[in-house]
Amino acid sequence: MIGQKMSRLRAIGDRVLCVDGDFGNKTTKHGIIIKSTIGTSEGTTPRWFKVFEVGPDVDWIKAGEWVYVEYGRWSEGFTCKDDRLEEGQKVWLVENKACMATAEEKPETYNISTTDKSITPFS
Repeated sequence: MIGQKMSRLRAIGDRVLCVDGDFGNKTTKHGIIIKSTIGTSEGTTPRWFKVFEVGPDVDWIKAGEWVYVEYGRWSEGFTCKDDRLEEGQKVWLVENKACMATAEEKPETYNISTTDKSITPFS
């Protein structure tokens, strides 16, 4: 509608909001299958998320990058109205300190190598 302000989700403080959580089965380049069974002992693995919004106290990542997050260090996915989101698209609140690596593009594998220049591991 003309003149109607659209809702916009904003991260505050050191919060990181993410979309496109990667919860599907993955096969590493060495043929290891990482199951998508989150919540079981088989599924306790870190996951990639695309950064949607960062709070003003976060200066090391920006929206659009991908973060590799320690297992279980994200909220339950939720939906909300925001003109930047697709209908029904889930958003996760990710712990800032649980991000272990970043990438400019979505990595194809969980195999993080220090020789891969597109991924920045943290020490």
